[in-house]
Amino acid sequence: MRTDELEDPFCGKPGVWHFASDHLESRLLFRGDADYRYGVNTLAIGCARHHKVSLLCYSLMSNHLHLLLKGIYADCLAYYGWVTRRLSMMVWKRDGVADVLRLGSVDVHAVLDNRQFRNEVAYILRNAYKARICSPFSYLWSSADVYFNPFRDALHGTRVEEMGLAAVRALFHTREGMPASYEHLDGRILNRCFVDYPYVERRLGDSLAFFDTLRVWDLESSVALSHGAAGRIAFSDEELLVRMTAICRQEYHTESVEQLDRKSLLLLARTLARRFGVGKTRLARLSGLSVDVLGMVL
Repeated sequence: MRTDELEDPFCGKPGVWHFASDHLESRLLFRGDADYRYGVNTLAIGCARHHKVSLLCYSLMSNHLHLLLKGIYADCLAYYGWVTRRLSMMVWKRDGVADVLRLGSVDVHAVLDNRQFRNEVAYILRNAYKARICSPFSYLWSSADVYFNPFRDALHGTRVEEMGLAAVRALFHTREGMPASYEHLDGRILNRCFVDYPYVERRLGDSLAFFDTLRVWDLESSVALSHGAAGRIAFSDEELLVRMTAICRQEYHTESVEQLDRKSLLLLARTLARRFGVGKTRLARLSGLSVDVLGMVL
């Protein structure tokens, strides 16, 4: 939902919010490692600057970004606005193009329960996997490495308090105050310094539940549906047939669609329509049911 359409379900009290920028169509937001480091450091500096906001999870992709924030909506919006202005300035200095990330072009969704919280975290972290870059845990430009990681504190960098003021300003391109406890490795502030991973781990419960959610095959469609965006996801017939077979096995204990009785086939069609936004004509093609019959049950 756009910022000007949002109703605050938390009534002005702190809550959890998923901020997702629009995908840039004509240029890249992050072109290389230097840009991504600047992006991560921007998030960290913003956390120090906007101390009323907690950054719970993030993923920086080449043409968009996802942030999961905790706080009062106005404070979270201010944090997001500050981050995107700084990133827009980076692109302006690099490409000579201004205002690539506009505050009015962000989708914001409130996270209302633990199930949605778990799905949103996994959805954000799976972006690199969906883009066929690498596994979530191998991707440098997200917060995946801090959750349930027994080696989280074994990674040591250089502490800001060990650096001179001029070195801090030169490395991080800022005159903002930096917490003395912040550590950087190769110029990137470590996630454990600014991501509120203890809160995330408490909400997720345990590592097994977290890892299980990361591998759920229909997570993207479930989250998109909760965002009211199921129609934006395009699946091929082949992909849908694979999912139909999986649903048959999981919910109807059969090996194929052909083994379903008529009632179960209608229920399957309804599931596909709701979960994946499949239209009646396509459902008829996949299920063998007539469009008229599907129109009566959908």
